[in-house]
Amino acid sequence: MRVIAAVIALPLALAACITPPPVPGETREADVIARYGPPSDRWTLPDGSRVFMYADTPMGYGSTRITVDRDSVVRSVEPVINEAHFARLRPGMTKEDVRHELGRPGEVARYPLLNEDVWSWRYVEFGNRHMFFNAHFDANGYFKYASRTPEPRLPPRR
Repeated sequence: MRVIAAVIALPLALAACITPPPVPGETREADVIARYGPPSDRWTLPDGSRVFMYADTPMGYGSTRITVDRDSVVRSVEPVINEAHFARLRPGMTKEDVRHELGRPGEVARYPLLNEDVWSWRYVEFGNRHMFFNAHFDANGYFKYASRTPEPRLPPRR
């Protein structure tokens, strides 16, 4: 009897762990907060809508931006650690502009000899290459350029 109960309970428990994504036009702000908790970052747009950023960083490979309209209904849901969003970065953007585009970086490094800060996000390129996308900022905090570096691989355990 216990085995049967376990066989029935396991799929139900696993299903409870899978949270469906918010549905634009249907899901309400309160439901987003209840499902996902407080966002890692949030800000208000000029039209009064609010943006919630849910970052998987530092160890994850993505971030999701959820925009909620003035009536507290989800307007859009989009992953932001991808080629389309990387391509939106332009020289001269501020650190805040870049954070609003990609979310909180997983790593921040200062290179005094180069007089720059580098923010990095982990991502997967071509479905299987683990990489870092790096945004380089000048001493005044303006985006200069981007680079990509392979994520170091640990030697296999023996």
